[in-house]
Amino acid sequence: MKVKRFNKGLTGLSILFIGVMLSLKTSYSSPSDGKKKAETIVPGVTIVSLDAPLRATIGRRVVIEVVIGNERATKATTILTVTCPTTKQQIGREAKTLDTLSSQKIVYSWNTDGLKEGTYIIRAELEKVPDETVLDDNVRQIEILMQR
Repeated sequence: MKVKRFNKGLTGLSILFIGVMLSLKTSYSSPSDGKKKAETIVPGVTIVSLDAPLRATIGRRVVIEVVIGNERATKATTILTVTCPTTKQQIGREAKTLDTLSSQKIVYSWNTDGLKEGTYIIRAELEKVPDETVLDDNVRQIEILMQR
């Protein structure tokens, strides 16, 4: 009796497995011409680092350093935007042209007058350059604890 139940369970599991595999096949089928296309990864610009103090005093300016890089074998122009989403403040925004395979440091000073005690997010974002496919390195953010 136990063997029969095992076989029925195995048959059901096999049908489920085949069904899942068929659904995956249709989701990821090859192009109609029969040739497989390789996904091309096109690098672009990146935020190499975003630095600021972990703690700061309200009313004092906070220095924010952003290092941006060009991962391409040609010059690239992008726009860097640094904001504080917590307060909806724009700290800085500017266009930058980076030489081939280079990086550049940009420094901003954030005015913290009028803020309340608490944690604030600083976000740096680079606009996508033409044909860039690697976008997850175009954004970085950090938290700063503001105290009196």
